[in-house]
Amino acid sequence: MPAHRLVDAPKAPQPPGPFSHATVVGPWVYVSGMGGLDPKSGQVVSDDVIEQTRQAIVNLEAILAAAGCTLQHVVKATVYLTDMADYPRVNELYGEAFAPNKPARTCVAVSALPVRERMKIDLVAYREGN
Repeated sequence: MPAHRLVDAPKAPQPPGPFSHATVVGPWVYVSGMGGLDPKSGQVVSDDVIEQTRQAIVNLEAILAAAGCTLQHVVKATVYLTDMADYPRVNELYGEAFAPNKPARTCVAVSALPVRERMKIDLVAYREGN
């Protein structure tokens, strides 16, 4: 197995299972799926998908920072939605957060997510020179 480093981001909600916030392998950063959970309580911030998306982006930024990068380093994202009717609203906020980078992205509908989450995002980032 290649040398890797596990990332613990104190400013992000703790993972609700046996996994790390992210794993760094060479210049690559693989960020676990993150939803709209409050970092202190570990509970969903709101039932509103926009509030969840805002918090998910804040959480992802905290994880990326702990790994030594930013949203601008992201090359691939996967968005998970429990209701595809939320796609336009989530897409607008996502587009603002990732402009002008526009990483490759997949969006899929899922039947459920933990802790009443309506959305979740995972990321792959590339840190050049690391």
